[in-house]
Amino acid sequence: MASRRSSGGSRAFALIIAGGSGTRFWPASRRKHPKPLFSIDGKSTLIEDTVRRLQPLIPAARTFVLVAADHQAPFKRALAGVIPARNVLVEPAARGTSVAIAYGVEVIRRRMGDGVVAAMWADHYIKPETGFRRTMAAAIGLARTHHSIVVVGVTPTRPETGYGYQQIGAKVGPGFRVAKFIEKPGAAKAARMVKSGKYLWNAGMFVMSTRTLDAELAAHAPALGRAASRLAALPPKRFAREYGKLNFESFDRVIVERSANVLGVRAQFAWHDVGSWLGLWEAIGGTNSNVLRGNVVALESDRVLAHSDQRLMALLGVRDLVVVDTGDAILIAHRDRSHDVRGIIDELRRRGMHSYL
Repeated sequence: MASRRSSGGSRAFALIIAGGSGTRFWPASRRKHPKPLFSIDGKSTLIEDTVRRLQPLIPAARTFVLVAADHQAPFKRALAGVIPARNVLVEPAARGTSVAIAYGVEVIRRRMGDGVVAAMWADHYIKPETGFRRTMAAAIGLARTHHSIVVVGVTPTRPETGYGYQQIGAKVGPGFRVAKFIEKPGAAKAARMVKSGKYLWNAGMFVMSTRTLDAELAAHAPALGRAASRLAALPPKRFAREYGKLNFESFDRVIVERSANVLGVRAQFAWHDVGSWLGLWEAIGGTNSNVLRGNVVALESDRVLAHSDQRLMALLGVRDLVVVDTGDAILIAHRDRSHDVRGIIDELRRRGMHSYL
């Protein structure tokens, strides 16, 4: 095990969180094939894209991926040769981002020594990669020199009510001090904030040194800090039992929104959380054009997102549809209802059709 002080906090690491099943991405996302394993271009998965866009800023040897126990087999297959096998960390139960980050950072420190950790999600769509690395380099530098938690903010393209926002405060180096956070505002308030130019979307990325996280946990969630330190040293069975007992809110609520030491950097890239089929549509080409993936032919059809893994899909004279064929299930939905796909999951569960979940 590396010494906790051996690096002097100079190196950067990545903690990629690949939890959740992405229910709004059904039927491509399932319990055994979660959303980060989906491929937008048919060549590489979202999780592979996330790992590789970090390089060479953060190499594969210093990149860790935290996955759910139920998903560890497909993730380990997908990440073979992408990162070292031992860098795939397994979460025995979903306990939210506070627990995931506290535990993941502690494992990284025990193995690699102190440093700066960039924590992020596994399933976001980001372009260009060079702009992403410039942004992350700035965030890592701020986290190191100002002993702060650094969050990444994205310039809003619309008054989105489903995202959290951060208010831009006084300039600090290449970034700024975050004046306050606003969580999922109403439509009118979101429109005012976007128009003011003083607010950014939260991208769900947190950059901080291991020592800064220690201090923030001690101040705001000491029980979680003690638990993370203890968990990293437990044998597997006891680890799973103790992990399952933890109950904390999101990292934003438990730590970031309570901290007096939060800085931000503005993203130098386009960002989409790809939270639904409509999100994928917007990320690839906007919703005013067709987005066709796989074995698809569309004639006299407008504003269609169509995806077929194997069988030929032929569309004629339709518009404003999301059509997804995975071989054993077909989704046909109006594009304005793509956020409601979760309701299909609930109905399948009610009917006992668990093989399709």
